[in-house]
Amino acid sequence: MAPQAPKLKADGLPEARELAPTIPKSRLDTKHWWRHKNLRLLNLLLLVPLLSVYSQGFDGSMMNGLQSVSNWREYFGTPSGATLGIFNAAYPLGGVIGVFFISPVADNYGRKVAIGAGAGLCCAGAAIQAGAVNLPMFVISRVVIGAASVLVGGVGAPLITEIAHPEHRSTATALFLTFYSLGAITAAWCTFGTFRIDGSASWRIPSALQALPSVIQLITIWFVPESPRWLVSKGRKEEALAMLTKYHGEGDAGDPVVLFEYHEITTALEAEEEMAQHTYFGALKEFVTNPGNRRRLAVMVWAAICSQMSGNAFVSYYLAPILSSVGLTSDLNQTLVNATMQMVSWFSAMYFATFPEKFGRRVLFLWSLVFMWLIDIAITAGSAMFQKDQTNQAAGYAVVALLYLFSPAYNLGFNGNLGLYIPEILPFRLRTRGLAIFYFTQFGFMILSTFAVPVGLENIKWRLYPIFVAWVMVEFVGVYLLFPETKGPSLEDIAIIFDGPKAKDIEGDVDHVETAPAEK
Repeated sequence: MAPQAPKLKADGLPEARELAPTIPKSRLDTKHWWRHKNLRLLNLLLLVPLLSVYSQGFDGSMMNGLQSVSNWREYFGTPSGATLGIFNAAYPLGGVIGVFFISPVADNYGRKVAIGAGAGLCCAGAAIQAGAVNLPMFVISRVVIGAASVLVGGVGAPLITEIAHPEHRSTATALFLTFYSLGAITAAWCTFGTFRIDGSASWRIPSALQALPSVIQLITIWFVPESPRWLVSKGRKEEALAMLTKYHGEGDAGDPVVLFEYHEITTALEAEEEMAQHTYFGALKEFVTNPGNRRRLAVMVWAAICSQMSGNAFVSYYLAPILSSVGLTSDLNQTLVNATMQMVSWFSAMYFATFPEKFGRRVLFLWSLVFMWLIDIAITAGSAMFQKDQTNQAAGYAVVALLYLFSPAYNLGFNGNLGLYIPEILPFRLRTRGLAIFYFTQFGFMILSTFAVPVGLENIKWRLYPIFVAWVMVEFVGVYLLFPETKGPSLEDIAIIFDGPKAKDIEGDVDHVETAPAEK
């Protein structure tokens, strides 16, 4: 009988489960993972790389909060329009610089060294920011923090993806970007608590606290296991197998998941090494000459654009001007709204982090864009009504309520789900370089949105919003046409979805794999 053709999904791509080999069932009780000492330790240690985007969330929320702090505005001459745009655009400008260091540091020296280096630089930037005495010093500090944050963030997600147990990988990686919201909560409540202080300490304290997660990472990252995929890429196969045996097999070298993973990793990396390009220009060439990689590149670029141009700049960096435009002008009201809004964002992000494993990735992107589109329309209508009649408090309060709803709508598809999707669609040899491209695009459009939005708000006010309403529709079409579903297969086997069955040619069974002695 002729073999049955693989099923096709709505986007025309083969169903992943039809092509990828099935991951064997672990001998461990991964549902009750805390019962296993080493697996429990691994999942606790994942908190260290999970902190990697905490600083990014802290920054956006802090800048929202500081714009509501009178002492900050007075100290720097009440920045607005283009000047305010420079304040906020300095951070993504640093990020654009930082992307060029992600791959050289992470691929040559390891994931842990890269996170440690970025955390140290972040501490230095926060110190400069807290001690800033003028506008140029504050801007330079934000460039430094931006460069350091993107280095840490660009390596944190791959490290989680590469060391998490296969049955925990989706949820663990999806939790990555939820720490953005946790950082935002911390910053929001810091500025709410310090805005009453008379003097520059009202903004210097939050500025200094931006270093807190980096200090924690700098101390603890050395206790986290190194990526077994990076170890194999450096010829340190015994160490890679020992790591998998200890943390994924609880010391059992014969665990079927350990054997499967080790065989998949070594086979895939040996095949990748034959075609690997070891320079940025070589990697870029590989992205545009291979059909599967061209699709990966298109997905990454489009995802980066969607993550920044869906209207989220209002909530992320310019909440204070928006609130002022609908009648909430006091420091107390604005900092309180910022703080409580960040809590709603974090709770929703944590809850939605479980969705990719249940419902898949693609559907979450699409529904997220639908909800953001509806909210953008409603915010536009409410703002227009309030500007027409500023005694219409109902319209103003409706806009505030909709701003609270925007973050959950964004988080549904572009928080945990995005943090999982981008690292997993990239093969090991291109993972950090692909993430560098993703962050380069993301921070480039962040510069555009953070610089253009305050100018637009100052000149055309609510009439700026319809631009985002129309653009989200374009984003939806792009996601529908470009983004394949990746739920199901192992990290190595996701390559089949983009490159077809020829991406994997694994011969034999995993039984022949030599195993390391079981760790006691």
